[in-house]
Formats: sequence, C-alpha cells, structure tokens
Amino acid sequence: MTPPLPILWWNNTVVAGTAPDPARTLLPPDGDSVLAFCAFIEALKPTPKVIRIFYHAANLEYLPTTCPKGTRQTIQKALSPRFSALADPTTAWAAHRIRTNSAGTTTLLYIEEEPRLARVRAALDDRGIVLEGAFPLLVLLEATAPAGRLDKPILALLHTDEAAAVYWRTAEGDRHAAFFDGPTTRERAIREMVTGFSVFKTPPAFLVVNAGSAPIDLAAIPHKPTKTYSAVEFLAHARELGVREVCNFLPPHSLFTTDHLCYAVALVLFFIAATAAGTYVAAVRAAQANLALQHAEERQLGEENRQLRDNKAHIEAVSAVLGEVVIAHPVKRRFLEALNRARPTQISIRAVSLNESTWTVTGFAHEGLGVEKGPYQAFLANFEKNDGWSVGPDSRGTVVKEPEFTLNGTIP
Repeated sequence: MTPPLPILWWNNTVVAGTAPDPARTLLPPDGDSVLAFCAFIEALKPTPKVIRIFYHAANLEYLPTTCPKGTRQTIQKALSPRFSALADPTTAWAAHRIRTNSAGTTTLLYIEEEPRLARVRAALDDRGIVLEGAFPLLVLLEATAPAGRLDKPILALLHTDEAAAVYWRTAEGDRHAAFFDGPTTRERAIREMVTGFSVFKTPPAFLVVNAGSAPIDLAAIPHKPTKTYSAVEFLAHARELGVREVCNFLPPHSLFTTDHLCYAVALVLFFIAATAAGTYVAAVRAAQANLALQHAEERQLGEENRQLRDNKAHIEAVSAVLGEVVIAHPVKRRFLEALNRARPTQISIRAVSLNESTWTVTGFAHEGLGVEKGPYQAFLANFEKNDGWSVGPDSRGTVVKEPEFTLNGTIP
C-alpha cells in the first residue's frame, strides 16, 4: 500500500513532500483557502489517495496544560471544563505530550479557532482523497533526529518565505517556541535565536529546516547549523507518527460508516430472504415439521432488525450533536492574548489554569533575579493592564528571587 503523502501547511504556504523536488504553492490570502488547498492536492501528479498534514496557522491557539493519560475521548472529557471549545465535537484539537529528562510530562494543547481542518477533510472526502491526520508542526520537529534525543539541548529554526519559528529545549527539558510572520519575520527570528543561544551554557545542537525557497542569512549567528533539512527531508519523518495518537488534530476515520451500515443491512436482508426461502421449501417437503424452528428464527431476525433500527437512531442523534456550536468565554481568550503580549523574552510560561472565577499562571524567569524593575516587573505591569481580570495581592512582589514563580488572581 502506498504510504500517505506528507504535506506542510504553514499560514498560506503549502509544500508537498514529493521526491526529489517538492511541489509548492502560496494560497491566496483573500480567497477560500480550503478550496485552494484542495485544488493544489488534486493537481499533483499523480494525485495522492491519502495525505497527512503538518499544520500551523496564525490563529492557532496553543498553551501548556496538565493532561491525564488515556484516549482522545478521555482527554476531551477531562479538559472540556477548562477549555469549553473542546466540548464542541467539530473543534479540531491536538494534545502533544512532552517528556522531560526527569521522567515528568506536560502537555501542549493546540486548539483551532476556525474549523478549517474539518472543512478540508470533508472537501477531500468528496474528491476521493483521504486526510488521515493533521499534526502540529512542532510535533514533527520533535520526531526529527536529533531533536528526538531528550538528553541533548537543541535550538531549531524553521522557516518558509512568509513565516518562521524558533524552538529550543534545554537539557532539563524546558521548551520554548515563538512563531513569526509579516514583513519583519526574518529579522525577528534572528533576534529570537540570539536570545535563545544566550540561554545555554554550552552550545546546543542547531537545526535549520528550510521549507521555503530562499534560505535565511545566518551571518549574525556565531554558530553554524549542525544539520540543515530541506522540506522533503523534514517531511520524510512523518512516518514516525501514528494517526491514532492524541497529537492528531482530527480523530481517525471510523471503521463503522453509513456505507458499512447499508452493506450490513443489505447482507442481512439477503440472508433473511435466503433463509426464508430455504425454510419454506423445507417446510413444504417436511409437512411443516419444522414450524417451531421457523418461529424461533423469525424472532431472532426481528431482534436483529430492532438492533439495526437502534443503531440508525444513534447515528442520527450523534449527527444532530455535531451541528451544535459552543463558543468559548471571551474573557478567557483575551486573558491568554494579554498574557502572550505581556511576556518578555526573559520569561517562559510553564502552565496556565483558567477556571470560571480564578486563574493561575506558573513560569520561569531566565534573567533579572533579585533586580529592581527587571523583566518580571515589566511583565507584571503590562499584564495588569486589562478589563476582565485582577491580580491577587500575594502576586504583586517587586523582586523575583527564585526563577520559578506563580501568579494568581480572579475573573469577575
């Protein structure tokens, strides 16, 4: 069986992992990106039967959180009280479990604010193309050697012609990621890398993923890349990921579909007819000697038909639920946006917990310990400028003496 074709979809840039030369396109910013994406896939020669997408968009929400072990349904049920968008079965989301060297784990939760991936899967299904999975871009990076080695610190630059991302992981397992787009993308990415290298006492492994056509000038970086990947080499690691992992934005295709149900009903009806005909002939020949057996078979067939009707009713009820939409609390979204804007590069956010009336943020200060008017004070001052939450009095310290800190407060 031909393996699925990996596709990189980052903002408006789309790259197909066709060897030896990748196929590329830039989706029009003012059109229907779903239809343009499907047209690009259909135009590939040969047209793929199955694809996988590695995805990032400017409106993709991502944040660290605690997460239980278990299936996709278990995680969705556990996180829905904190993230109301997950209660909507049409929401595309992914949970990337992150392992650390201390045998601990945390989870990076991705939530797609606009239902683009679900629309893409439906549109491709109409064209006879299967979208078996969509994964966050950083999940593929952590499956790429040597980024998969947890005992080694790493810094990576990923870029297209319109966007860039800088990712690093310390030897202790702390992660940081920043995405950039717009006319000053490359300059901001270079500054972020300079900041990243200053975090490490010894130089980390330096990876570059060139998913665009023009390489970035790295003359301002004193370190040479350990490894540079082309788009095809990067996408070749797609086979490391399973479609049933919870880091897949889309649940795997169900093995029980409406077509299967119709086929099963037709098969049952065929056997019903064949059994009835055989029973009738035997009854005529045996002078109704098997009448009691016929009645038992008829009762069994009636029970099977009842079960099929129950299955149909269940499918119709699930379809009705899929049409419902749950809108996330607007204050919580503004809270997360303000938190991201207020954070300077010297501050890393570890976890965010939002309840109906309280919130808690834990983080790590890389610089400015014991300094008056340092990065932490600037972060706190910017974050307090809001119209939907308040900072608790025990979180208003003037000087951070330990790198790890906790903020808390209330939501009216």
